[in-house]
Amino acid sequence: MTRKDAVNVTDVRIASALQLHGRASWDQIARVLGLPERTVARRGQRLLDEAVIRVTGVVDTQLLGRPEPVLLRLEGRTGGGPDTARALSAIQETRTVLTLLGSSDYFVELVPHSRESLRDLVYRGLPTQVRSSSSYPVLMFYSATHTWNGGALTEGEAARLRRPALPPFGSRNGGVTLQQDELDMIALLVEDGRIPTTRLAAALGISQSTASRKLSALLESGAVRVRADVTPSLFGLHTEALLWLQVSFRHLDEVGEALARRPEVMTLVSISGDYQVCAHVAVADHRSLQRFLVDVVGPLAVSELDTTIVLETFKRGGRTAIRRPASLPFNSDRDGVAHAADSSAGDDAHD
Repeated sequence: MTRKDAVNVTDVRIASALQLHGRASWDQIARVLGLPERTVARRGQRLLDEAVIRVTGVVDTQLLGRPEPVLLRLEGRTGGGPDTARALSAIQETRTVLTLLGSSDYFVELVPHSRESLRDLVYRGLPTQVRSSSSYPVLMFYSATHTWNGGALTEGEAARLRRPALPPFGSRNGGVTLQQDELDMIALLVEDGRIPTTRLAAALGISQSTASRKLSALLESGAVRVRADVTPSLFGLHTEALLWLQVSFRHLDEVGEALARRPEVMTLVSISGDYQVCAHVAVADHRSLQRFLVDVVGPLAVSELDTTIVLETFKRGGRTAIRRPASLPFNSDRDGVAHAADSSAGDDAHD
């Protein structure tokens, strides 16, 4: 194994560790990986600073009484690609914005504040470059991105980092009422899932012990879930696709549960409309995608399938993606550490 290979393996293992426990300290991750804390801190912080990994809080909006997410498939006017995607990303209620190759030009995940705001957005809020749209309200999450992992750790290592299981994302409607300081804390976690409790306390004007207690309560309730959003290409998964499946309701759970168990599947939901399932998958390349469709999807009770390839990610997890030149995605410093060309600040956690 070359030095460069070793560097890449270490980065991937750190990324996988953060996916399992986004707020784990560098010391905790170092002990699990069997590496010096200084190495893990330097490598991990670089990955965060340069947005190869972005740790963020994801709100279970339905638990807070907000409407279910809605998926949009959009067709745009010729030549509007990036400008339209940026306009969609600027809408506060979009959590995911992707440009696509295939039967649709754009994919948007909406998380509406209310039924009224959803109506206003669908009627009047989409960019004028959008020619047509199809909407698919989410019925149920079979798997969500915050539970997806690149699988770079052994099961024993993963068990030492994995957090206690929570009810499935979006499975509870209402039931949690938050105070304003808790809502403010969630807003800070959405911006930086690893924000230390000292900074939370300072921003909210409360003691560190109170901030730590409130943070623990929020995480245990599942109102907000800290996730590491890792660029799939870091794991060697260079092709992302959205699969739109027509499935008889008699077989819906069977298909949903079977696909949700697959490591290629990042997110899988049941939806209403002319398709019943939408799956976001990440694989090595187009040939691997074909094998997934033939060997995994093919034997299932799926009557029709539409596959759209992700061309570019403009927004993921509510955060605007960092744009990188396609011809030069990574540089290397004098220590041989692979890192991305653009940068964005990130913080360690000290819980």
